Amino acid sequence: MDIKRITEHPIFESSQLLLLWVLIATIMLPSVIRFLPVALLFCASTSNLFYSSPTTNWKSAWTIWAGFFAFLLVGIAFSHLPEKSIKGGYDIVRFLVLFIFITPLIVERSDETIAKSLNIFSLIVGLLFFTVVLVVQLSEGSLFIRDSMIGYEFWGSHNLLSTGVTIFFVLTLSTISTKSVSKAPGIFALLLLAYCMVFILSRGNLLAASCVGLFLIFYHYKFLYRYLFFLFVIFFAVYIYAFFILNCKDISCDFVLYPRQHLYQSTLDFIYAQPLTGYGLSVFKIISGIQEGGVNVIMPHNLILELFYSVGIIGSFVFITTLMAWFYKSGWTFSLLIRSDKLPLPIIIGTSLFIYLFIRGLFDLKLVSSQTFGLLAIIYALFYSRSPQPETSPASKA
Repeated sequence: MDIKRITEHPIFESSQLLLLWVLIATIMLPSVIRFLPVALLFCASTSNLFYSSPTTNWKSAWTIWAGFFAFLLVGIAFSHLPEKSIKGGYDIVRFLVLFIFITPLIVERSDETIAKSLNIFSLIVGLLFFTVVLVVQLSEGSLFIRDSMIGYEFWGSHNLLSTGVTIFFVLTLSTISTKSVSKAPGIFALLLLAYCMVFILSRGNLLAASCVGLFLIFYHYKFLYRYLFFLFVIFFAVYIYAFFILNCKDISCDFVLYPRQHLYQSTLDFIYAQPLTGYGLSVFKIISGIQEGGVNVIMPHNLILELFYSVGIIGSFVFITTLMAWFYKSGWTFSLLIRSDKLPLPIIIGTSLFIYLFIRGLFDLKLVSSQTFGLLAIIYALFYSRSPQPETSPASKA
């Protein structure tokens, strides 16, 4: 059997991209699809690409993995529940390792191939999600399915379902401006996914998707980015005032902010009590004992707060520094992203996903989860799949 001929066959190459989209769906919806079998199948299918170009993934970025090891060491060594944190560290590693298998696949595929494959898959996913939402609406006689009992039995939380829907909305939205690719499947998929997003009614996902859309509008029409920066400054000022400064002492507070304010302040109290090393990875629910509605909350609904709670100032510094180094080793800089006239599709998608993760992480997402570290692996794989070219920078035109 000629393995090389099989791996170079168009059907096999198409199946590799298909498995990538299935893997992303699994990362976003772990309560519906088991992560490990899909991840192993994807890694096995792309192993031929991994062995052909390992340098970008390991050799040139070995210091990054050393940084993540130091982060995990802090989160485990100073943990109040070491066994629980070791399990959390294992989960983080298995999500991050996807980076070395996803990167070479994206390297080998053209922007047009990626866009075409993603649009078709998103259309299938959109039809599936739309059918699920419609069935639940008709079964329960309610337009909004945020508190659906059927939903909780099937996918766990409305936030999980909405996250899966929104990620594919963001992915597809990023491909719309791709030339030489039919826009019809993508636009139809966007309409179906938008319907689901609205009636699942996860406010954090709607806000994050809106921020991504705003970025893409500014990029596509070449608006001055300082206006976009100004809008984000206003957003963060309102966010900090509403959740950390506004005097909101009881449940009757305007905008129903009190439960989230209470959760954030309680988490900050724990951080102040042990600021340097934190309490350990994946122990928030057990150690904090913070409750909402008589039930222990599993996360502070803020990735930044959970990061400092878990690994303190030391671990957070190591983690943030490692992420920044990982980004800059790709060759892309914030200045280059902002000033470039035309970005490759993977870079546009990677930037959109990063904006989604950051905004969503201000309101939700668990630190040690497939949604957080799986998305990080995908984002960085996209950035490492395309090196900046001389024509990318406006300075080269001078």
